[in-house]
Amino acid sequence: MRTFWLVLESFNGWAGLGWAMIGEIKISTKKSFGPICAYVAGEAKEAEVLATHGVRDTSAAHTAEDFDAQRALNPKLGRAVMHVALAWPPEEKAMSNALMRELTRAWMKGMKIDSENTQWSLTRHNNTKHPHGHLVINRVDNDGATISDQKNYDKSVEVCRKLEKQYGLVNAKEAGQDTLRAKREQLPARDAAVLHIKDSESRHKPHMASPEELLVAMKRDGINAQPTYQGGKLQAVVFEYQGHFVKGSELGRECSGNNLAKTIAAQRDGVLAQRAAVALVGQQSGQLGAELELIGQKVGALRQANEKAEREAQAAQAPKLADDKAVQLAPAPQQANEKAAQQAAPPEGKPEKSANPALDPRLRPGYKKASTIQKDGGFEM
Repeated sequence: MRTFWLVLESFNGWAGLGWAMIGEIKISTKKSFGPICAYVAGEAKEAEVLATHGVRDTSAAHTAEDFDAQRALNPKLGRAVMHVALAWPPEEKAMSNALMRELTRAWMKGMKIDSENTQWSLTRHNNTKHPHGHLVINRVDNDGATISDQKNYDKSVEVCRKLEKQYGLVNAKEAGQDTLRAKREQLPARDAAVLHIKDSESRHKPHMASPEELLVAMKRDGINAQPTYQGGKLQAVVFEYQGHFVKGSELGRECSGNNLAKTIAAQRDGVLAQRAAVALVGQQSGQLGAELELIGQKVGALRQANEKAEREAQAAQAPKLADDKAVQLAPAPQQANEKAAQQAAPPEGKPEKSANPALDPRLRPGYKKASTIQKDGGFEM
C-alpha cells in the first residue's frame, strides 16, 4: 500500500510539504518559463527527466524556449506557468519511474488538463529521502486557449482522494494517524488521549443515527462527553478521557458538535435502513434456525421410534430362537431309540441274565460251564 501526497510547490522551495495532502497550486507571474526550468533541472537536485510532451528535454534552456514559444500564442495571459510538485513519503524511496509517470498523467486527467493538447514536462529529483517529481505545465494549450485554474485546490484534493482509492494508496491523513498510533506509548499523555478519542469517534460515527447514540458508544470506550445543546440541537461537545478534556473541534472541524450533528442527521435514514435490513436478516435466520431445530427434533423422534421397534422385534424373536436352539440340541427320536436299545442290550459275548432260575439254567444249583474247545493246528483239544 502506498501513500500519495500531492504537493503544489512555489518556485523557491517546498511550500508546505508535510505528512498530509495540501493541494495548493502556485501559478507564476513570470513572463518566461526560464526560471522554473532552470530550477527543475538543477544539478544539485540530481534531476532526471521522466517525460515531456511538446518540449525538448535536451536542456533546461531548450525546454524553456519551447514553452515560451507556445505561450506567445496567448500573450494576454499573464499567468501561464504552472508548477506542480508530486511527492511521496520516504517509505516509497523505491518507487519506479513508470509508476510516477502513471500517477502524474492520472492527476492531469483528473484535473481536466489534456496531456495531449498542451506542453508539459516531468522531472524527478533524487536528492531527498522522499521521492518526488516536478511537473511544469503550460496553461496556454496547443490551440492558444487558456487552461482554467478555477477551484484548483478543491479539484486537486478530490483527484488525490480518487487516486488513493484507484491505486490502493493509503490516505495521507490516515497514514499520519497510523504513525502516531505506532508511537502511542511515546506520545505525551494528552496527545495519546486525543488520539484515543479520535479513534473512537471515527469508528462509531458511521453507524449512528443520532449524536446521543454516538456519545453512548464512545462511553463504552471509557470516554465521557459534556454536550451543549441549543434549540434542542447539539452545538458543542467536550470529551474527557483519563482526566484530559478535549473539545470536539480539536479533533478536526468535522468533529465539532454542530458538524457532528449535521453529519449524523444526513446519514440517519441510511443507518436506519441498514439496521432494518440487518434485523430482517436476523429474523429470517432465526426462523430458519427454528425450522431446522424442528426438523432435527422430528428426525430424532423418528430415530428413537425405529430403535424401539427394532428392540421390540428382537425381544419378540428371542423365545422362538431359544426353542429352535433347544430343538437343534435335542437328539432325534430314532437316535434316542437306538441309544436306549444299546443301553438295554447285554454286553456282547455274555449271556443275558434272567432273574428266574426256572427259565435260566445258569441260576440252578450245580450248573457248570461247558469246557472251552480250542483248536490248535486243526485238532480239537
